[in-house]
Amino acid sequence: MKTKLIALSAMLLAAGLFAPARVPAGEEPAAGAEPEWFAKIKAQYTRPVKKPQDAAPLPPVSPAPRWPAQEWGYRENKFPWLGVAIVCDPVNKEALFLGGHNGGMPFGTMGNWALAEDGKTWKEQKWTSATLDPLRGKCVAARKPAKDGEAAARNVFYAAMEAVKEAEAAKNGPTKLLTEAVKLTEEASAALAGAKAEGWEKDAIEHARPLVERALAGLKSAKSALEGGKVDATVLKSCFDAQWALDEAADCLASFPAPREAPSAAYDPENKCVVLFGGSHHDYMTADTWIYDCAKKSWRQVWTKSAPAARMGAGLRYDEGKKALVLSGGETVLNKMVYQRGSMPAPAGEWTFDSKSGEWKGEAGAATGLRIYRTIVSAYDPRWYDAAPRGDPKAVADWLAGLKPNTWTEVPMQPAPAPERDWGSARYDPDRDQIYRWTGGHCADPSTMVSTYHPGINRWSVPYVAEIGQKGMSFNGRPDCMNHTYLHWSYDPISKRLICASMGGTGVYNPDTRDFEYSVDQPFNVQIYETCTAGTPKGVVLWGQGGQTWLFDYKEKAWKKFAVVGKPPAPQCDGSALCYDSKRDVLWMSSFQGYQKPSGNIWRLDMKTGQVQAMNPANADSIGKAKGFSGEIRESLYVPSVDLVLYNQFVAGKEVAYDPEKNRWVVLSNVTHNPKLNLGGVSDTLNWDPKREVIWNLNSYKRISVLKLDPKTLILSDDPTK
Repeated sequence: MKTKLIALSAMLLAAGLFAPARVPAGEEPAAGAEPEWFAKIKAQYTRPVKKPQDAAPLPPVSPAPRWPAQEWGYRENKFPWLGVAIVCDPVNKEALFLGGHNGGMPFGTMGNWALAEDGKTWKEQKWTSATLDPLRGKCVAARKPAKDGEAAARNVFYAAMEAVKEAEAAKNGPTKLLTEAVKLTEEASAALAGAKAEGWEKDAIEHARPLVERALAGLKSAKSALEGGKVDATVLKSCFDAQWALDEAADCLASFPAPREAPSAAYDPENKCVVLFGGSHHDYMTADTWIYDCAKKSWRQVWTKSAPAARMGAGLRYDEGKKALVLSGGETVLNKMVYQRGSMPAPAGEWTFDSKSGEWKGEAGAATGLRIYRTIVSAYDPRWYDAAPRGDPKAVADWLAGLKPNTWTEVPMQPAPAPERDWGSARYDPDRDQIYRWTGGHCADPSTMVSTYHPGINRWSVPYVAEIGQKGMSFNGRPDCMNHTYLHWSYDPISKRLICASMGGTGVYNPDTRDFEYSVDQPFNVQIYETCTAGTPKGVVLWGQGGQTWLFDYKEKAWKKFAVVGKPPAPQCDGSALCYDSKRDVLWMSSFQGYQKPSGNIWRLDMKTGQVQAMNPANADSIGKAKGFSGEIRESLYVPSVDLVLYNQFVAGKEVAYDPEKNRWVVLSNVTHNPKLNLGGVSDTLNWDPKREVIWNLNSYKRISVLKLDPKTLILSDDPTK
């Protein structure tokens, strides 16, 4: 946290917020100098913070940011307000706090605020436009069925259906949604054509109109194809481009700057206004320019002939000699895959902005307001996956049918593989025949994507443009996975959703719309190494710090205490596993007794009675505490075909399992370790596929392995040396 606040301080100083200039009482400060009252406020909000309780107070935003949240390890930290532009408004004697990200907010934003010169009185800044707001609302409304229609079409595309069934599916869900999208987009187009406006609002409408017309053409084209039973990469691209054109049109029609992190902002004393430029939305960076009239307390967006390329955190300062604002530096979207990084230096050069004429001057500019999307990296672009060869369901089925039993086999690499999704679990969805991978730790992809594997055709897809930002909730309402997400999330067979506990709240992902529906506060702290979940017929159960147990109620959008009889063990760092046994209707809880200290024990949680029982299984010393368990335990899986609980451990080179019928640890003597497959560590993800009766392991380094256990030839042993 300290490192981030130091970085924030440096960024704000680079943005033209220099050291305070003291002014004798009764004298006006020189142009560009900071009044003493503002210097004190700025210093308070940009100084490094060693302890959370010493952080500067946040404005009285409602709802308040979610606490507690853990940023790293075992320390409880409040989410800081990162990337907020703090600008002096000397006309109204206010410090303006513009943009910024707070991961404890449901949509990552605290809004815009003004802090009076007393340093105590906050006032939320809200702006409206009787002309633009209704038009923007129409674009936002049209985008939803367009986006949902794209998701529905993509689900059909990857479902490995027979041609006749695929054509019928295309005509139903996706077509109905796009019919609604076309209707609403036509209404938005007509409203824009008939709107009466003057000044900058007229410019806003003129810039929005071609975007809406482009969206309408794309939606009509996609709808026509789907009505004919056709769904392919071209159709999906038309949907994708259309719904994003509607989003860009909505931003043109905004009455004030949209949420963003690290915009550039500075006061222009010559024209008594504040200028704001760019910033990061995490899935894209923007290059829009806004002017705040301090006397009128109103915003207006300006569309210049040219502008600096989209970026965040650029320096913006008033130059007394040039009588203009000067912008340079900053970061833009990284144009290649580098794990744990999402930005790179913006184009070099200096730009000046004349607030009076509303024009930028500089070299190597871009079209006004042009966004740079994270899709410049192919692996973050849904269209890249769609355009790859779709795969032959029969060929995949034949390959799986020919698997050597009781042997881990590597799956052939896909033509468009997902980026490295490591340090977490994967979840199989039996209702849609998909496997989800939402995770990213160090040396892996930290984006918010729910990468989706389609076993029927051996292909990947992604649901939306990836976001890489700060920890907590994104501006799109998606929880981050900047760190490990071991067992933090599970498939809920009741709601048929993914329930994802994260630092910023629990997100609910709907595979039908391919996005998060909502997020909720949590009555517990999500410790990234110890939080475990499992899907059960009652819903998703969470087993957390100290052994606490919770049950997620999808309808009531809340976690509820799951009462147990007895004392569950406490999960341990890198030493806990949880899975549901459908035959016995129980959860099997496995836990170390400390970091890298195997207990050899297993606990049984009865879902009907809530009774927790330590099983004290046989062979604990020879298997449950043996070398192989001395490092980590993370994944376990109940396998109905052999009535065993499988673990991600190998002892003496043989896969470990628990035999619930005989209450004993065993090894699968003829399921041996293959070092080439990188199995047996914390990155294993064990998933039972009842359709094909195989076990999928979506492991690290983009590798996928599959195992088919044969009950007739599987050899169980109490002695790993034999």
